[in-house]
Amino acid sequence: MKCSSVCLSAILSVVTVGTDTAWAGLVGQFTVGSGTVTSYLQFEFGNTNTYLYEVLHNGGVDGSDLISIVAAAQPGYFEFDTISYSFGDVLYEVKIGADTNAGFGTPPDYLDYWHYWTRDVGERAWTESFVGFSDRVHSDGSWDGWVFNSAAAPSAVPAPGVIALLALAGMRNGRSRRR
Repeated sequence: MKCSSVCLSAILSVVTVGTDTAWAGLVGQFTVGSGTVTSYLQFEFGNTNTYLYEVLHNGGVDGSDLISIVAAAQPGYFEFDTISYSFGDVLYEVKIGADTNAGFGTPPDYLDYWHYWTRDVGERAWTESFVGFSDRVHSDGSWDGWVFNSAAAPSAVPAPGVIALLALAGMRNGRSRRR
């Protein structure tokens, strides 16, 4: 089956139905870890560069564990730093490749920190978290979103399988035709 530009447009239309925000500037998508349970981590830097991680595990992990799984899988590429307080840990700095942001809310707007959002299975909308990431136990299909220097929810990103579908459609569209 060949996919013309009309076909590709139809696929994009189906994928974007129900999405009321633009896709983020997705720079990288990775699958890390091992296990039968899948959770997702999304990091959106101040420059809007966004990274999506599909984290495989065997359950019973919290948000801090997910970040540690990613760091162990990508040493030198993914780095993070937390600060511990009496009320819990705070994600202070994240470095992924050439992108890095660090902060804990300085005046005048107090936005320069990693805002923590969550989304569970079956939910389309992000919810600003009212628990710390070390206290959130993950289930199959759960999402954690981190946005630096903005109080806005994480931008929409294509679901992990959609990127492969779009790439396949683009490859088919780019093949020369025989007559």
